Amino acid sequence: MPDKPSDLSAAQSNPVEDSYYPHRGEPYLDTLHYDLALDWKPSTKTLSGKAKITFRVTEQRTHVQFDLGSPLTVNATTLDGKPVTSSRGDSVLKIATGMLDKGSRHELVVDYSGTPAPVPAPSKRSDQDEGLGFTVSPDGTAWTMQEPFGAFTWYPVNDQPADKAFYDATLTAHEGTKGVFNGRPGPEKVTGETSVRRFHLDQPASSYLTTVAFGDYALLTDKGPRDLPLFYWYRPDRSDRTRVVDGLKKSPEILTWLEKYLGPYPFATGGSLMVPSDSAMETQTMNTMGDSTANQREYFLPTLAHEYAHQWVGDVISPVDWRDVWLNEGLALFLQAKYEDHAGFSPYEMTMSGYRSMEPGLRRQSGPPGKYDKDDFAASNVYVCGAVMYDRMATAYGDKFWAALKTWPSVKKYGNVTRDDLIKHFSDKIGVDLKTWITTWLESETTPTQEPPAA
Repeated sequence: MPDKPSDLSAAQSNPVEDSYYPHRGEPYLDTLHYDLALDWKPSTKTLSGKAKITFRVTEQRTHVQFDLGSPLTVNATTLDGKPVTSSRGDSVLKIATGMLDKGSRHELVVDYSGTPAPVPAPSKRSDQDEGLGFTVSPDGTAWTMQEPFGAFTWYPVNDQPADKAFYDATLTAHEGTKGVFNGRPGPEKVTGETSVRRFHLDQPASSYLTTVAFGDYALLTDKGPRDLPLFYWYRPDRSDRTRVVDGLKKSPEILTWLEKYLGPYPFATGGSLMVPSDSAMETQTMNTMGDSTANQREYFLPTLAHEYAHQWVGDVISPVDWRDVWLNEGLALFLQAKYEDHAGFSPYEMTMSGYRSMEPGLRRQSGPPGKYDKDDFAASNVYVCGAVMYDRMATAYGDKFWAALKTWPSVKKYGNVTRDDLIKHFSDKIGVDLKTWITTWLESETTPTQEPPAA
């Protein structure tokens, strides 16, 4: 497996203080590479971790701060090979670094251990009742979902979307279990009931797009468009194993269909990981799919298509700020509606008619999609209101809209985007100034009645 990339310039970010959740992440901290060694013991529910983090500071500093869950104990910290003093705050790790020059690059190593615990989600969604971050089942199975934050529950991290970094991880699993992480898996080394495997993520990722799981997993390999390596991780003891595997094997067909609208798949690998959750998440290269999503084929495949669509809209280009989560969800739901029509589950116009009828109530309930209630993160408004906006644009502009959509994932590729980036891109490609119309759509308390401006 590749070690740390020799050139980390692609991971150089311009972090900002998040306007919705400023208590997570530091705007002066630009992480470039995480090398994680994670050892999970299911019988004792104990995680032993070692994080080697390459970072730069965007301003002169005498200390830096990483997010790290309070249940985890820090055993030792070194900076550039020398021991440094650290202290803990509320789910943060503070490092006394001495003077660091603006723009300077450093390597922090944190040795830590404990039993991670999820944190409350800033939402009212029923599929996030268990909280965000590292979640442990009674049998010692562990997994995570962590949007808008929660990676800090299992490793020290600058836990905000505007800071992307490369990732490598070595997972050690015990008692006959396996460990799973994003990206390409290396060869497994098995000694007795202990499994060790290294994973490599080929492009920088925001922390919320990382995933980890430990459990009784089987690995099925497949090939997508242009022989893209696909990896499906599932638990073979489940009674619905056949339905799960049959659904996952639709991935090549789904990805080929998505490429017609979004261009070539943008990463070196793809796939999905099944976990005991009611939710689903577009974790980079490796969708994290809750087991309950597979209960019905007509739900599983559209959800799988939705999460795969995010690999282009959300992962390749991620929002700078959580104010703009609609950038991810509106487009993914719009494309999901198209897929449901394509796959014969639900006619597109019937689906969109339902969304149009729901839209006004969602604005009243959770706020407009671009100014949503901060305590109602990723509610249906940012999905449905966004999807209806794109439907209006597609109806108004036809082929010009679809051409603009296909090149949107190439804007600031592998980086971060804002609503201004989207407005400029679609305005330039379609040939009409969309700023007033899109801004009104995103921020109006009631559904705007005006049609998109004529091109």
